[in-house]
Amino acid sequence: MRMFSHFSLGLALAAGSVLALTTAPAAIAKEKEAKPKYSKEFAAEGGAVQKALEGDPAVVKPMLDALLAKSWTGIDAYAAGSFAVNFGSKNKDDALTEKGVNMMLTSGFAQPAEAARLSFFSGNFAYGAGRFGEAQQRLQAAIDGGYTDNAAGALLAEAFWKENKFTEGFAALDRAIAMESAKGAKAPEQWFRRGTGMALKSNIPGETADWSYKLVAAYPSGDNWRAALTVYRDSVKLDTQENLDVMRLMRRADAMVSARDCAEYAEAADPRRLPGEVVSAIDHCRAKGIDGLNVPYITETYTTASGRTSADRASLSGSERDAEKAVDGKIAIATGDALMSYSEYSRAAAMYQAALSKGGIDTARANMGLALAKFGLSDVEGAKTALAAVTGNRKRLADFWTLWISQNAAAPVAAITS
Repeated sequence: MRMFSHFSLGLALAAGSVLALTTAPAAIAKEKEAKPKYSKEFAAEGGAVQKALEGDPAVVKPMLDALLAKSWTGIDAYAAGSFAVNFGSKNKDDALTEKGVNMMLTSGFAQPAEAARLSFFSGNFAYGAGRFGEAQQRLQAAIDGGYTDNAAGALLAEAFWKENKFTEGFAALDRAIAMESAKGAKAPEQWFRRGTGMALKSNIPGETADWSYKLVAAYPSGDNWRAALTVYRDSVKLDTQENLDVMRLMRRADAMVSARDCAEYAEAADPRRLPGEVVSAIDHCRAKGIDGLNVPYITETYTTASGRTSADRASLSGSERDAEKAVDGKIAIATGDALMSYSEYSRAAAMYQAALSKGGIDTARANMGLALAKFGLSDVEGAKTALAAVTGNRKRLADFWTLWISQNAAAPVAAITS
């Protein structure tokens, strides 16, 4: 898959005309050589080509080919290249245009800004021809020279990825995004999606989560949250409880769109353990009008969970008392999860804090639960503090949660319960 199509762009000189074959303009003069002269041989042959350029292309082409076949150097090569660029661009002859670009570039007479521009088009031609190593060199030279147009950095990333140079490609795309920001612009959404996809393909530890994060940080739509969390989940090994925290975020980020999502959430929550959350999740899917919810697994799971909610609710006060008496935090963390499933945020927060105080539990899981309870209480900073304490396998997931909370800091409590 290519992110960008090959550019077939005209490279007419700034003034829109070819160079006059008298002396070289000062604008292209080399340092300490204000006005280098064309060679007599080139002045004669080039002059004839110049006079014919606006005439019949069938007549001009052989004359130009003959001119370009000779080994010109310096200002002669620059001028010959400019003729090829003007003629090739006008007549949609990419091969001739590319040859002209490269002659101008290697002549040594292009000024820095123009050399950067020429390097880009040279690299683009090389990319289109499948010469990816050459494209990398030319595009890198263009960017190093300050050229930022035509998605040069993103095209460089593609050139690296064509040769499975994943790390170099990610660095190039990062730089391209930064260059857009420096111009006061925002990199296109497709760049982030492409980075995410290539990160998944690369199998480089951490890259998938990093690029998924960058995608939703820049473009936090429901579709992108779904793509980011799905890619993240597929790139790491998560246990059932960790996957439940992923599904919780998918729900809150409006990223659940299929019956499969609903079934996976219900399975992770488990109607025997968190019946209230199972009922809430399936009700959420139904309210969204998601198709395919009438399959046996979902309907039977919903019936099972619904039948358990009354007794589950009734047992919570007793569980809280048991948690207070327990020597470790295992009962407290389980009770906190149950209270959260019924949006009992204050009571849930107290249980998670008790679990952390008593110890003997998965502290990352407890801090994650505490963060959601805090956000449910509109304590945004408290939620972020709890998430900052999450370590281990949940660390990146905590980063996703922190991002979402930051993006929805002003949202009502319903934002995490609906």
